[in-house]
Amino acid sequence: MRATLLAALLGILLAGCQATGLRFASAKLDGADSVLQVSAGLAKPDGPGPFPAVVLLHSCGGMQNHVSSDWPGFLKSHGYVVMAVDSFGSRGLGSCPNALHASPPLDRAYREITRDAYGALDWLEQQAYVRKGKVAVMGFSLGANVINSYLVRFPRTGGPGFAAAAAVYGRCHDVWSLKAPPMPLMQLAGELDTRHIHYCRIMQPPVEVHVLPGAHHSWDDAQASGRTSAYGDVMRYSPSATARSRELVLDFLGRHLK
Repeated sequence: MRATLLAALLGILLAGCQATGLRFASAKLDGADSVLQVSAGLAKPDGPGPFPAVVLLHSCGGMQNHVSSDWPGFLKSHGYVVMAVDSFGSRGLGSCPNALHASPPLDRAYREITRDAYGALDWLEQQAYVRKGKVAVMGFSLGANVINSYLVRFPRTGGPGFAAAAAVYGRCHDVWSLKAPPMPLMQLAGELDTRHIHYCRIMQPPVEVHVLPGAHHSWDDAQASGRTSAYGDVMRYSPSATARSRELVLDFLGRHLK
């Protein structure tokens, strides 16, 4: 009886964190771009809002639970609308390496995911329950690299921009010497994430950098834990690093969106 009750309560809690599906148009960065319909999950707090919002860009693993339900449920519970963008699934692709993300080059993947990010931003800005001008972007690994390589270095003109950006276990080599990012920018790096940590350590203000002690790559992704990525990253889930990263993200978003 008790086990049945606990299972029912767990089901209710999980249901409250699930995001509803939607489709939106990717943005055009130039006149030659075609428009693609992109799938995403949406998590919205109860009430009319308006709420600040966060766009999530997934890792090379695609729509794993940490980006499709864990972070959306957590951020929703703190008053944020969350849109988790499925760049791979929308193109009929699986995890890396794939037709979009082949190494080298990576420019096509970065550019296409950038289009998806801006398309999500445009869609959110049209919703009455979203606070205009208060939409952040948060990326994980590949999604973080998109932030560092494209969204920060080549901000678009002629449309709304992101109010803040958080890059989680991404490569910092493209922004380590950046003196004036176009929006508040935070990097979260794992102390034991050997392929990524060097340039994150030597970054200077105004970029905000936090190194999480004892954390490997993908510390918040329980599905990937114990594996090595196609690019040599040792991935290991850490409850303590996940909890700390959540604290840091809430603080960062609170300062720049609320």
